[in-house]
Amino acid sequence: MKTYIGIDLHKRTQTWVALAENGKDTLFKREFPVTPAGVEAGIKLSKSCGDNIVVAIEPTCGWLWVVPLLRECGIEVHISNPRKVKAIADSLQKTDENDATTLAQLVRTGIMHESREVTPEMQALRALIRERVFLVRLRASMKCRLESVVTRNGRHRILGSLSSKKGKTALIESGEAEWKRSLEVIADMGKYITQLDKEIATYSKQPIPTLLMTIPGVGIVTAVSMWAEVGDYARFASPEKLCAFAGLVPTERSSGGVQKLGRITKAGSTILRYILVEAAMRIRDADGSATLYQFYKTIRTTRGAMRARVALARKILTISWYMVKKNEPYQQRFTVEKKTA
Repeated sequence: MKTYIGIDLHKRTQTWVALAENGKDTLFKREFPVTPAGVEAGIKLSKSCGDNIVVAIEPTCGWLWVVPLLRECGIEVHISNPRKVKAIADSLQKTDENDATTLAQLVRTGIMHESREVTPEMQALRALIRERVFLVRLRASMKCRLESVVTRNGRHRILGSLSSKKGKTALIESGEAEWKRSLEVIADMGKYITQLDKEIATYSKQPIPTLLMTIPGVGIVTAVSMWAEVGDYARFASPEKLCAFAGLVPTERSSGGVQKLGRITKAGSTILRYILVEAAMRIRDADGSATLYQFYKTIRTTRGAMRARVALARKILTISWYMVKKNEPYQQRFTVEKKTA
C-alpha cells in the first residue's frame, strides 16, 4: 500500500498531509519547523504509515536541502511545477493544509505537472549566473540613482558622462560625500561582477557554450548563462517549446476559429529571456551578423524597436536549438548585400 504525502513548504514551517492509497482517508496532518530535525520528524511519522511513500513538494524556500533528506530515506519525491498547479493557485479555500492535500491528490492521480531537475553542479552554476544578474541590475540602478542625485544638485557642475574617468574625477573633487559614496559602491559591485565573470568563464570550454559563442552577440557570459538556464537542450522536442520555456512566445486566446495573439507570456526562465534580449541588443550591421541585423531591421520598420529585439531574441534561441541538435557552429544562411553609395 502506498502513502501519498503533500508538503507545503514555507520559510519557517512545513505542513505535511498524508493520504491513503484510496485518496479518501487522511492518515495525518501535521506541521513541522523547517529544520533538519523537523524533516526527520515528518519522515519518522510517515514511516509509521508504511515504507512505500510518495511525496509531492513545490520548489520553494528550502526545497534544495529538504528533497535530498527525503530521498536519502528511500522516499520517492516528485517536484511540482508551481506555474501549472492551477488547483492551488486558484483555490478559494487556500490554506497550508489544503495546499498540501492538493499536492498529495495530484501526485496520487498522476496528473501533477512536474518541474525538471538539474544536477547539483548545474544548480551551482545557475546560482552564479543569478548572483551576477542581480549585481548587474543593482549596479545599473545605482548608476541611475547617481545621475538623479547629481542632476538634483546641479548636473551642470559635472561635464560629460559620470562613468568616464573625467566625470568620476569631477565627482570626487566636488566635495559631495554622497556622490563619492555612490562611486565607491558602484566600483565595489564592479569588482564582484568581475570575480563572477572569471568564475563563469571557467565553464566556457564546455561543448555547448563553445558552440553558442559562435552566434553573433553571444559572448562568454551569455553563452554559459544560456547553457545553465536551458540545461539539456534534448528535453525540448522543438525550438518552439524551448522558446515557450523562455517566455518568448505570444499569449493566445483563440476560440471559434478566430486566433488572437497577445504579448509574450514571460513565463519560464526570466534570466534566459533577459540575457537573450541583451544579446539581441548587441547585434550590429556587420559582416558576421548581417542576416540577424536584417531580420531585426525588417521587424523594427513595421513593429518598432522593442518588439524587434524580442523577436530577434527568440530567433537567436531558435538558432541555438538547431546548432546544439546538429552540433554545428553558427553559419549565416545567406549574405545580405550592402547598398553602395
